[in-house]
Amino acid sequence: MSDVLPDDVQPRRALVCALDWGLGHVARTTPLVRELMSRGCEVVLASNGRSADWWRKEFPHLELRELPDYGVRYLPGPMLVPSLLLSLPRLRRTIRAEAALVASWSRGNFDLVLSDNRFGCAMRGVRSVIVSHQLRPAPPFGLGFAEDLGEGSMARMVRAFSEIWIPDRESGRILSGRLGHPRRPSRFPPLRYLGPLSRFEAAERDPPWSGPWTTVGVVSGPEPTRTDFENLLRELFSRRPGRHLLVRGRPDLPPVHVPGGGTTVEASHLGSEALAAALLGATEIVSRGGYSTVMDLEALGLLGPRCLFVPTPGQTEQEAIARDLGSRGLARTLRQRDLNDLA
Repeated sequence: MSDVLPDDVQPRRALVCALDWGLGHVARTTPLVRELMSRGCEVVLASNGRSADWWRKEFPHLELRELPDYGVRYLPGPMLVPSLLLSLPRLRRTIRAEAALVASWSRGNFDLVLSDNRFGCAMRGVRSVIVSHQLRPAPPFGLGFAEDLGEGSMARMVRAFSEIWIPDRESGRILSGRLGHPRRPSRFPPLRYLGPLSRFEAAERDPPWSGPWTTVGVVSGPEPTRTDFENLLRELFSRRPGRHLLVRGRPDLPPVHVPGGGTTVEASHLGSEALAAALLGATEIVSRGGYSTVMDLEALGLLGPRCLFVPTPGQTEQEAIARDLGSRGLARTLRQRDLNDLA
C-alpha cells in the first residue's frame, strides 16, 4: 500500500480517536493507524461502543481508551432531522466532556492527535488533526439556501484543530462530491486531501468467503436504522433465488469464521480479509452507501452497476453521495421504501 500520511508526519506517540456512528470511522482510520505504526509510532486508540469493539479485534495489542457516547439516534424518515436537532444540546455537552477528558490526557507525551469526526479531541499544544469529508453538509430537500450556513457552522466546530485531512481526491475522480470540497476553504484550518482511505488496500483475501454470492448485503449505521435495514435485507434475501450473504455490522457479537450452508448466510461481522473476498465474489452489493463503504468499494475496483445504495431515509449525506455517484454511473440508488419491490 502506498503511503497515505503526509511526509511531514513523523510522531513518536499518537492518539487516534474515532466516532461511533456506524463502523465507517474506525474502518477508514485503520490505514492511518497501520502507517503510523510502520513509521515507528506508538499509537493509543480512543473510541466507544461498537467502534471500540471493532478496534479491539483489529488491534488487540494496542491501548484503547473509552470516549463518551455522543448518543445520537437516527429516527426514520422525516423525523431524522428533527431528532438530530433535538440531540444538539446533549451533543454539545458530550463534546465539552470529551474535550475535558482528552485535555486530561495531555501529560501522555502525545505529539499528534488524529480525530475522525470527534470535535472535542483537539489537544492544546499538540498537533491536532480532524479527519472528515463533511465540511459542506448537505441540507434537507428544499433547504439548499442553508448549505452555506452549514459550512460556516462546520468551520466553527473545527477551529480548535491545527489542520483538516480529507479522505478524498482534491480533483478528478472525487467521491465525496461537494461535501468534501467547501466553497470557502479559507474559513477552515489548512486542508489536506489524502485521497480515499480504505482498509482493503492492504488486506489479503480469505478464500472461504469468496462465494460466489448472488447478493452481499452490508449493514451499518447507528440504531434503530441499522436494525431496520438488516430486517429489510433479510426479507429481500428470503424471496430472492440464489445464495446471499448478510453482514450485520455487529462486532460486539461472536464472529463467524467459516460460512455456513443454505441460501442466506449471516455473519455478525467480517474482518477485512473476509469482507474483501465476499465483496469481490458478489454479483450485487446492497449497502447504505456510507462514505467509508464507498471508499472500500473504490479500493476494490467495484464501484459501478453492481453497487446498489439504499441511503438511510433523511440522512442527507448518504443521499447526496448516492445521487452524485449515480449520476456518473458509479452506483445505482434506491429509496428504502422501494426495497420491498426489488426482485
